[in-house]
Amino acid sequence: MILLTLICVLISLAVVAVAVLWHRFAPAQGALAHEKALYAGFVADVDRRLAAGDIDADAAHEEKTEAARALLKAGDHLTTPTVKPAVGVAVIAITAALAFGVYMLIGHPGLAGQPFKDRLTRWTAMAQEDPDSVPPEVMVAVLRQGEAKNGGDPQYWLMIGRFQTWSGNTYEGMKAYKRARAMSPQTFNEWSALGEAITLTADGNINAEAVAAFEQALKLDPKDARALYYLGRHQVAIGRFDEARTSFRTALASTSPDNPSRPAIEDELKAVDVEEAASTAMKTRITGMVAGLEASLTSDPENADGWARLLRSYDVLGDAAGHARAEADMKAHYKARPQVADAILAKSQQAVGAEVTQ
Repeated sequence: MILLTLICVLISLAVVAVAVLWHRFAPAQGALAHEKALYAGFVADVDRRLAAGDIDADAAHEEKTEAARALLKAGDHLTTPTVKPAVGVAVIAITAALAFGVYMLIGHPGLAGQPFKDRLTRWTAMAQEDPDSVPPEVMVAVLRQGEAKNGGDPQYWLMIGRFQTWSGNTYEGMKAYKRARAMSPQTFNEWSALGEAITLTADGNINAEAVAAFEQALKLDPKDARALYYLGRHQVAIGRFDEARTSFRTALASTSPDNPSRPAIEDELKAVDVEEAASTAMKTRITGMVAGLEASLTSDPENADGWARLLRSYDVLGDAAGHARAEADMKAHYKARPQVADAILAKSQQAVGAEVTQ
């Protein structure tokens, strides 16, 4: 803390020093502008007298030169009054003393912090008086007080799961939902909430467990907007674009106009066309590549890498029949060398470029 205080004082000194230098050497803009205006007026008068023949060109030049020298001299001397360094030092000393006094009063390491029990008592009173004013993480702490008494009630864990998820602690939220499900699997109906917690815990990835939860939710309520939203995203990811549109549209139909989640559903519905166009373009490129690979392998069936790329391409296209046909042709060619065929199959299952990192 001493080091921190010293650093703060040094920074304050630097700021005051900069301010002092600025005030010491900064031009007095108002006075300088006045001098420039006088100079311009004088030059204009010289030009008028020269045009009228009252003075000759040499005299006019000499008068303008003297006026310019006077302006430069005025600019050199027009500065703001110097700030006394003692004033800055005094300000710093007073500020540092006040800060140190406040710190010793309310922030000294030797002073005990406010006991958690006292804070919890205050939070409990707030939750009882106005639950909506209590942050989710605080509400979790309040609810945890009743775990010994209510820990055997599935509804208790559903509330814990809800507030944990809202607070951003999705892993604990997921665990609480699963605990409620395990206690009463026949009556558990928070499937879409569970699926959402699973998805958020997986950084937004809608895995098989989450999909199963959302599908179960829709069995209970075909208009569950949350389940439809996440399933729609999953359907886009696996290329089932028409199903995704249906999911998003049904979700919108089940959502009130003022629901805060509605814009997100609308954005996902608009994005389906873009995703479908991109997917179609990719499949077109891959189809062309497949045709080229097939022609190449017909003339050169010893190209093991080519067989692996062909099989992988069929997987990307979702063409199971094409994959089966190509695999049969490859195995027929390597009938006498099954180990080569096995290596090709293994390589075809790797992500593109994976062999480079091995």
